[in-house]
Amino acid sequence: MFWYLLLLTVAICLPGIYFMFQTEKKMPNNDEISDKERLVAHFAIVVLFGAIGAFAVPKVDIIPLEFNVYSILKYGLIFGVICSVGNLVLYYFYLLKSITTKDYLEIEKHYHNIGILSRILYAGFVEEIMFRWGIMSFILWLLQFAFKPLTITAVVIAIGISSILFSLVHLPSIKMVSTEPKPAMYVYTILGNIWVGVFAGWAFLEAGIFAAIIVHILFHLLWYPIQKMEQKKHQSVA
Repeated sequence: MFWYLLLLTVAICLPGIYFMFQTEKKMPNNDEISDKERLVAHFAIVVLFGAIGAFAVPKVDIIPLEFNVYSILKYGLIFGVICSVGNLVLYYFYLLKSITTKDYLEIEKHYHNIGILSRILYAGFVEEIMFRWGIMSFILWLLQFAFKPLTITAVVIAIGISSILFSLVHLPSIKMVSTEPKPAMYVYTILGNIWVGVFAGWAFLEAGIFAAIIVHILFHLLWYPIQKMEQKKHQSVA
């Protein structure tokens, strides 16, 4: 079971690694890391967290392992839509009202440079393998020693910790995106990613990792056309 789950998680992450690797090659390299080192790092991350999840998930009874298409689509789509709407409200009605047009254009340029395929396939698959499949399942496995059986408190702790970690790893990217980071950018990054983490974590417990992946993918898919429309508005004004 361990090797099957590990190979499966690595396999589903390969497209995301490929597209993110291609994206990174086009971006300025300010940290003197070679393309080969970047590629190895991506694989190492996937193998590490894939292995952690392959170990922990079968040992946590409340995490579904079966591939139930109905449940995956049900929780993935419902939680994905709710997650997306909440994040879009936070982005357009809080962040954009707290930053300048220059800041906004820098943020949108960053998303454009990453590309929708990298956002969907890397964020949707690789990040979910890291934070839900790997970290969240491992926390639940550890909490089983304190909570027998696992209680709602344990679930909240696991979702909370994994979501907070998920938000924190996105903070360094703010300085890559904006030449003059604003406090609102940090607030949005923390709250927005915790919000995604909560719904992805909830979907993970209801229907497994593929439901969590759908939640994450749907967030980017629903946001993308809105970003394109807003981009055209700014271009027409300019």
